[in-house]
Amino acid sequence: MSEITEPAARRLLVDYTRDMALSDEDPARIVGRTLTDDAVWVTDGTELTCAQLIAHAAPARKNVTATHMRIDDLLVDGRRFAARCRLSAEHRKLGPLVSEWLLIGEVADDGRVRRIHQLGRTPAAAPGTRESAQGTRASAPGTRESARGTAE
Repeated sequence: MSEITEPAARRLLVDYTRDMALSDEDPARIVGRTLTDDAVWVTDGTELTCAQLIAHAAPARKNVTATHMRIDDLLVDGRRFAARCRLSAEHRKLGPLVSEWLLIGEVADDGRVRRIHQLGRTPAAAPGTRESAQGTRASAPGTRESARGTAE
């Protein structure tokens, strides 16, 4: 099962995050290929519907210029996965933003994600940096108000 789970988790963290913020593709198609129709996504205690995830793409796309997703840890056990990652993004108005996430998820037989529980935090920036002056703003799961790019 890990031959399905690990690629699905990486697609969620890297491709989904990037595409929802930067792609010209219909957000409903991105959600449809990444998540099951009955997917449950809970971020910081708030359950989000597929419609809310799709709606989040418009403000993200308006404000995004670049992202880099770094996956620090990815653990797989059958259909379940856990990940610790960091999204660095460039926001058109706010400049650089950083968010760290812990995610626990489950993948369906078809390789799409069925369940996500996500906790996010904004790490403290070094004093005097633009990041610490601007702060970061979390918006919805899988993205921030910015994203583009690359992943590890």
